[in-house]
Amino acid sequence: MKTEILITGATGTTSQYAIQHLVDKGIKVRAMVRTIDERSKQLEALGVEVVKGDFMDINSLRLALKDIKRALFCYPFTDHLPKAAAYFAKVAKEENVEMVVEMSQMGAKEDTPSPATQNHVITESIFDWANVGAVHIRPGLFAWNYLGFAAPTVASQQKFYYPNSEANYTIIHPKDIGEVVAEILSDDKKNKHIGKRYDLTGNKTYSASDVAKSIGDVLNQDIEYIPITVDQWIDAIKDHPTINPFLAKHLREFSSEVSDGRFNRTTTIVKDITGHEPRSFEEYIAEHKAVFLN
Repeated sequence: MKTEILITGATGTTSQYAIQHLVDKGIKVRAMVRTIDERSKQLEALGVEVVKGDFMDINSLRLALKDIKRALFCYPFTDHLPKAAAYFAKVAKEENVEMVVEMSQMGAKEDTPSPATQNHVITESIFDWANVGAVHIRPGLFAWNYLGFAAPTVASQQKFYYPNSEANYTIIHPKDIGEVVAEILSDDKKNKHIGKRYDLTGNKTYSASDVAKSIGDVLNQDIEYIPITVDQWIDAIKDHPTINPFLAKHLREFSSEVSDGRFNRTTTIVKDITGHEPRSFEEYIAEHKAVFLN
């Protein structure tokens, strides 16, 4: 069996779930990684073909995409996303790639106040213009964010600090995103997906108070929600290992998108594509319970 599926961002959480799901389905996968290290060796142990690549190095993309028919474009949360997308789309066109699943973001609209979200808007268009079978995945709030947003103060103080006390928003388990990606990339009926924009959500929406209660229920503790300003929130989380300066800047503008209700919705897309209901936020917290405990 030839390797015809490429997963980029292969050592990231979502891509790892996509790879595992494809491997479980008996599908050969090529993984593009930026660095050859222990994480890439773990992928090789699964039988995955690993190639070293860089979104900003077009020749490395040519090697990664050679003989590939379908690919996931999953760029890290840093700047220069449209440039990376343009390089990737150009090479995908050269290689006659028939489908590119592009990781975007729920609420990617031209009126967004966030430059990072604006990057997603133009990136979606780049892949559409390239005519490489674009499928756009638009997740809600990632559950793994709460390892940085909540775990440190929950563990040390039994408190959850967050702005936007009146807002409600959906939270999605990264495994559901990975499985959706894998199911699309391996679907024989590719044309039913090409051109679609899939908003991926969890099974419900949450307020900040709901988040604190859900975490507390899993930990069997009383977790207090403390409303704070956006500036206080950014200052408190900016030094966490999961938060880089570009992401911190995005979160400042992103908070207004949360408060205006762009993420206050659920869809049936996860179930429609994977066949199962979305995993809950509480399930994700339970899987990572140790980091929420002192």
